[in-house]
Amino acid sequence: MTTADQALIVRDLEKAYGDQQVVRGVTLEIPPGTIVALLGPNGAGKSTTMKMCAGFIEVDSGEVLIDGVDALEDRDAARSRFTYLPENVVLYDELSGRENLIHLLRIATGEKADRATTDEALLQVGLPETALDRRAETYSKGMRQKLGLALTLAKDARLLLLDEPTSGLDPHSAAEFNAALRTLAERGVGVLMATHDIWRAREVANRLLIMVDGRIAQDLDPEGMSAEEIERRFFLEAEPGHAA
Repeated sequence: MTTADQALIVRDLEKAYGDQQVVRGVTLEIPPGTIVALLGPNGAGKSTTMKMCAGFIEVDSGEVLIDGVDALEDRDAARSRFTYLPENVVLYDELSGRENLIHLLRIATGEKADRATTDEALLQVGLPETALDRRAETYSKGMRQKLGLALTLAKDARLLLLDEPTSGLDPHSAAEFNAALRTLAERGVGVLMATHDIWRAREVANRLLIMVDGRIAQDLDPEGMSAEEIERRFFLEAEPGHAA
């Protein structure tokens, strides 16, 4: 697979704040249709890595390619190829779900989407048809997250970046969210999500990256691994003084 065929390539990413090195030489690749979970304790550098990929935090050194585009050199072109969803998705509460998506698409692409495109995207990620015309102020956190996923589909993004997407979701909503993620992956979207939720990550991810002290300490294939084994490796890596 060539560089242009990868949804995301990160090479030797570094970030420090003063004397504190937060991200240390992170390197990873995400092919289209692959869901990668970035696991790690608080302060491991997960969110900083995600925000550098999204262009929200300046990179000290390294390389970020999104769908073959150098995200550090051409931010506008890179932004058109990915969607970033924070832990809490902010919507315009006075607008309906459909109106929110139309507005967000105009911001993201400069074009007005037609109703058929927006409705198809919203329904594909699991929003009920009865919710499309409801004001967003009535939406639960899970419904807000799904609208963000619908934006990824509607703008035809190649990459989705998620920061703690299932935090605060009940088990049913988290399962629905994972089902919507699989829909995106089946459409060829590459996904990188930072999360503490080992069990949900194991259910949906193709790869698990354990990040500790700013580094990728382990790259795991969750198939055939129990959540308990993944948790054991997670805590072993996070032990003070543990050498990878």
